[in-house]
Amino acid sequence: YRSRGLKGYHAEGGILRTLFAYLFYDVLFVYVPNVFQTAYQTCPLDLHTDAFFPSRASEINHRLAEIANGSAAEIIRVVDERERQKRTCIIGINWDFELGDLLEIVGCFEGQALATVCKVMAQEYRVRGGGVPDLFLWDKEKKEVVFAEVKSENDRLSDTQRLWIHVLTGAGIRVELCHAVAREVRIVTTE
Repeated sequence: YRSRGLKGYHAEGGILRTLFAYLFYDVLFVYVPNVFQTAYQTCPLDLHTDAFFPSRASEINHRLAEIANGSAAEIIRVVDERERQKRTCIIGINWDFELGDLLEIVGCFEGQALATVCKVMAQEYRVRGGGVPDLFLWDKEKKEVVFAEVKSENDRLSDTQRLWIHVLTGAGIRVELCHAVAREVRIVTTE
């Protein structure tokens, strides 16, 4: 992938969870009765339930429209400036991803495609944590993101992987399936 001019991470959903946490930071922490019991929670109690989306539908749909209209980079900059130095504990955010990479990434997503992915995360955060393709790649020059699922010759796609591939391709995002083949097998003995 490097030889094709792509940058990337072996993140298995880590990039999507981080982007979602950045882009929906204020939506996650909007006041909804009975979802916060302490000031130290990393997410609302209803995030992993079917109640999350409907109880914040207006805020979520407004944010999805902002993302679709190209505001993702600005939203990320604001949250990063306010929270990175404190390394605020919030579900999904991995502060090890560099701000520059995150800004490049959202710049390579078509706005509606990123909004579609975020909507799926908001609707079903609990079940969408798994199944995201192994590699997250982007091409800054072509303004394109690519996901790649890596499988050994004996491995098959799971239902959750198929679901993510369907969501991503339906949003116009390229997904590649790579079959890894071992060139040599090394036997390591410990004596």
